[in-house]
Amino acid sequence: MSTLKDFVAYNQTAGGQKSFRVHGVVTVPSPAFEPVLVEPAIRHRGGWEVLQLKLVDTGVIANAVLTEKTVEYLREGPCVFKMLEIIHADGSLRIAIEDLQALD
Repeated sequence: MSTLKDFVAYNQTAGGQKSFRVHGVVTVPSPAFEPVLVEPAIRHRGGWEVLQLKLVDTGVIANAVLTEKTVEYLREGPCVFKMLEIIHADGSLRIAIEDLQALD
């Protein structure tokens, strides 16, 4: 079971460079798991961006206690869509993609 909260997605322009960024908080079943956002192997053409949340077992021995961890995703270049769907084992989350301009 994973819960997702405080997720934001945005296209950032800073110093003439553009990037697509996503970050948020994921509750994982144990400190031994690291959340990772990846592009799914099969992409759809639904008119919105899709990322998949995977929990990677680090192999560390740890108690099974719910733990909140930050996850981040960064890609060079802006996303052309205005919506992001994050797919995970317990469903999906949709959020709006904002445009941010960094001040020089």
